[in-house]
Amino acid sequence: MAVHHGGKVGKAAKTLASNASSKGAKSNAGKTLAVHKAAKH
Repeated sequence: MAVHHGGKVGKAAKTLASNASSKGAKSNAGKTLAVHKAAKH
């Protein structure tokens, strides 16, 4: 499967992968990714 970088979902993935991200940001990013995964995959 192709991985697309950029856009809301790519940004969320980067936020999750980064150790510098705050807990709140990670929680938000996780939600974004989960919604995307449920809808698109």
